[in-house]
Amino acid sequence: MIGFYETTYDMTAKHNSDIEPVLFGFEDCRPGHFYGPTLRSYHLFHFVTGGTGRLEIGGKHFDLGTGDIFIIPADSVSYYEASMSDPWSYSWMGMTGLRAGTIVDGLRHKTPEEYVIRNVKTERYAEIIRQTAMLKGNSLNHYFRSQASLMSVLSCLMEDMGDMPGGEFGTTLARRVRSYLDAKYTEKLQLSEAADYFHIHPNHMSRIFREEYGVSPKHYLIEKKIERSELLLSESDMSVAEIAVLLGFDDQHAFSRMFRKYRGIAPSGFRKQAGS
Repeated sequence: MIGFYETTYDMTAKHNSDIEPVLFGFEDCRPGHFYGPTLRSYHLFHFVTGGTGRLEIGGKHFDLGTGDIFIIPADSVSYYEASMSDPWSYSWMGMTGLRAGTIVDGLRHKTPEEYVIRNVKTERYAEIIRQTAMLKGNSLNHYFRSQASLMSVLSCLMEDMGDMPGGEFGTTLARRVRSYLDAKYTEKLQLSEAADYFHIHPNHMSRIFREEYGVSPKHYLIEKKIERSELLLSESDMSVAEIAVLLGFDDQHAFSRMFRKYRGIAPSGFRKQAGS
């Protein structure tokens, strides 16, 4: 495996920016090589250039091969595995930012399988990614090169999938609000801050969000925190207090109250059940 992790700016700054590169890499996988189940805070694309494998995400299973692209949105639990008889080779690219989510949403709406794009000349993506993955060390020069590679890959995706109309990549205001919440959910975020960011009244923001997603922004944000905490409780050794801080709660008690309200059990009890 060869990869480049762009760290000129920290992840908090990247999440709050427009569109930022996170990592690039490529690998010729061993038979049965797998990754996950895991969850990431950034969006990830894989470009399969040879062999076969399978992906599990969002309760769906996909058999993949040469010419396929698979998309793993931020904060989605995924598992993928190379086949035993013909293990795949792939390149990958990760990105984040407030606009990144709208791009991923737009691409997922354009492909019938939501997480998979079929029959693409993935080698041209791989060539862009390989050049960036070979970079050593972080510098402003490498940051700009990785940013250029990110834009080149996105440009190729627009060519293959068809451009997304409009300055907001064809997404609604509600989807842009959701992308903002997805990027900020680990912070002590007030919903009025989100409304201010989009220059709209909080009541208007809540109305359009509920019309599109069937829940209020507040409920969506809390569910986002709770779902992430469930994964951390079941798959990490972090203490309840550490998880509370990570997810932007005032303290462990505030987190525990919210978790019990929405799940009917204390975080410690959930952890015991998950481990049994």
